[in-house]
Amino acid sequence: MNETHDLLKNAQPRACHRTDQADTAVIGSSRPFQQVPGLEGQRLSMTSQVGYTEDMTELQIQDNDAGQTLEKYLQKALPALPRSLMFKAVRNKKIKVNRKRCEVRQMLQAGDIVQLFLPPDVLEQEAFVPNDRPLRVVWEDDDLMVLYKPRGLLSQKDQPGKQDDMNSRLRTLLWKRGIWNPETDRSFRPSVAHRLDRNTSGLVLAGKTAAGARKAAEMIRQGNLEKEYLATVEGVVDRPQELRLFLKKEGTKALVRDTPEDGWLHADMDIEPVGHAGNNTVIRVHLLTGRFHQIRASMAYIGHPLAGDVKYGGQPGQPYSLEACRLCFDGHCIEIPQK
Repeated sequence: MNETHDLLKNAQPRACHRTDQADTAVIGSSRPFQQVPGLEGQRLSMTSQVGYTEDMTELQIQDNDAGQTLEKYLQKALPALPRSLMFKAVRNKKIKVNRKRCEVRQMLQAGDIVQLFLPPDVLEQEAFVPNDRPLRVVWEDDDLMVLYKPRGLLSQKDQPGKQDDMNSRLRTLLWKRGIWNPETDRSFRPSVAHRLDRNTSGLVLAGKTAAGARKAAEMIRQGNLEKEYLATVEGVVDRPQELRLFLKKEGTKALVRDTPEDGWLHADMDIEPVGHAGNNTVIRVHLLTGRFHQIRASMAYIGHPLAGDVKYGGQPGQPYSLEACRLCFDGHCIEIPQK
């Protein structure tokens, strides 16, 4: 990669002309380079006077990639391209927009063409691998989806390579519907907007389009996505309670206290009993902050751990029950349909 940096630093952009080879251009001629018919969006080999071979790749900006700066687009579309190399390439006109000199803060519009005169190793992108396992769609509009995540399924991958998770199922569904194309939507990869733990089931919000993803992220940032859960806890909870606690993640567990201290975050939620099952109580939780293991750790702190949640002091037995049962946003309130 150091060799690539040096070559970009020293090589000056020059006009070029086509040779006898239809897919080759040689730097050093005063005649301008022209697009080879039928090769739009493909790579053309470029050879400099110092013997360095690079590719010319054209990427056309689609609707899902528009409305962001060149810098953000390249960081997402080409994760193998170092940021420092990107800035050097823009300065040396190794990256252009619509065949013109560009700036990293330049806003991209649908239909723009980004030309890249870069080596193949920095153009690599993780391949899309379809995941044909089923995905339950509870609600959707043009830009957003509410999905049901079953217990045991990851919200997103936790290791490289192929792995079953909500995001891979979502991308496969949108790809099959023709809403998302991994070959042309280079910087946008549909994803859930918030996560549920592996052993928590229930509703999650996702963006079908880049506009939808931005809308979901903004709702979460402003606190306009309301979430409610159902949980089965040990003991008798006989009245509604407002829990205003403080939480800190330590390793794989959450610690809870009832007074503030540096490094501890607010962990707020309201609980209400809705039923009883033997010595256990089914509660509805209105989550006001979304902290790591917040419901599990907070209920354990007040003496009512989730039934079966051994990690937080529950008695061993069947797996604990925690389900995201209701999402409210933008005038919609979505609940899990009765089977």
